[in-house]
Amino acid sequence: MSASARRRIAAAQRKRWAAVTRAKAAQPKPKRRLSAVGRKAIIEATQKRWATVRAAKAKAARKPKARKAAEPKNAATQNAATCKRLITTDYILH
Repeated sequence: MSASARRRIAAAQRKRWAAVTRAKAAQPKPKRRLSAVGRKAIIEATQKRWATVRAAKAKAARKPKARKAAEPKNAATQNAATCKRLITTDYILH
């Protein structure tokens, strides 16, 4: 591509870009505002949500935690654990 063709393309691009930026500057975007009704609805919903959280927390605090009874160890389980430990130790030693 010749140098003059590149200059023409660049000039056309600058012209298009200038038109776009002028159009954006001419129309400022209106600010979005929250209505009083919308704000009130959000506040009420938030208060309701937090009230539910606090109620659940209070209910959990009132409820006594059940203790889990320690299960007696089965002789077979103890023997299996002991055998496994001995086999592993025996393997390491030899």
